[in-house]
Amino acid sequence: MLKNRWEMHKYNKKQGKKYCNRSGKSQTTLFFLSNHCLYCRRWLRYKKLTISVFCSISFLLLNSAYADNLSLFREIVKENSKIKTVEADIIQYIDTPGNSAEVYKGRYRADRRGRFRIDYKTPSTQIVVNNGKSLYWYYPKDKLLYKIGRRANIMRSPKISPLKEFAKNFEKNFRIEYLGKQLYGFFKIAHQFVISDKKGRLVTDIWVDVKKKVILAKIITDKDGDEVMKELFQEYKKIKNIFFPSRIDVYARTAGGITKNITKYNNVNLNSPFRNNIFKLNFPSDVKVRHLQE
Repeated sequence: MLKNRWEMHKYNKKQGKKYCNRSGKSQTTLFFLSNHCLYCRRWLRYKKLTISVFCSISFLLLNSAYADNLSLFREIVKENSKIKTVEADIIQYIDTPGNSAEVYKGRYRADRRGRFRIDYKTPSTQIVVNNGKSLYWYYPKDKLLYKIGRRANIMRSPKISPLKEFAKNFEKNFRIEYLGKQLYGFFKIAHQFVISDKKGRLVTDIWVDVKKKVILAKIITDKDGDEVMKELFQEYKKIKNIFFPSRIDVYARTAGGITKNITKYNNVNLNSPFRNNIFKLNFPSDVKVRHLQE
């Protein structure tokens, strides 16, 4: 004999009956769940409550995870923004398509606004200045000045703030996705973020060292998935309580092919003020000016 409605419900459902109460009414829902069965109504309420609670918890967990990852990325951007100025001796190895590799040595100075100056001594005396508006390459011996277009500017300007574009209005302009921990290099674990601008033009993959709060790699791809630029930040050293990379490798896709620029930093000095005219280039009035776009 069936002892309760639950046993009766299971029995009648097994027998293929369309209802599981004793009223004889046959109004049913799917899977033989009767609107008139006390158990069925309770079961349905229980299921609805369970699904509702599960969805709420999942939503909270997802939002919490997103907030934590966003907070982590903000910390890294904040740490990166501590570098206001850089002064260092540099060695650059520049490899452009169709040309033999060139080696440049000189004194490098840059600020967080993107301005920089390089006084080269090797292979010859050359002065490169980016004043925030234009990039100039000056050969004093030949009295020759090149004003270089923005596309060429990419490879000639070692960046001190690779996350600068994410420092302001980040959530307004970008979407961020955290892909978790990834194996990076030899036996190194890095955290990977994917950042896309909301206009859908570029996607940036960023690998970071969470302990040091530094960026390890930054790869930019266009909307077609083609790699535009790759930057690798290596050999970090702690200077004035700030981690700074002693080597930065930059690979950029140009109309002529892939250009590679390796910059090594020595005798680094961080956050020391520059004289006001450091990014102003003075040259004689009879200098020959040429314009380059590539």
